[in-house]
Amino acid sequence: MVDSIEMLETLKTDYLNMRFEVEFDKYVTSGIAEGLTVTEKMHFVDWADATDWAYSVNKNATAPFTILEMRNPANSMIVDFADNS
Repeated sequence: MVDSIEMLETLKTDYLNMRFEVEFDKYVTSGIAEGLTVTEKMHFVDWADATDWAYSVNKNATAPFTILEMRNPANSMIVDFADNS
């Protein structure tokens, strides 16, 4: 069975040409997973788009998680958001 996140990622890669995949760690701040750090992958247009998204999530007081770290697979760059959120 295909879940909604998988469907969204397929839409982003196949129809919107968002093929730049990054891996990031997020700290869940509410809900059933509160207190856990989760590693996920997500597609973006490019690295700038990915880091803009992460900064906007961390500025949003109502977001149910914060981004701790994001890794760029193209050049092994790592951005540590833990001190900036």
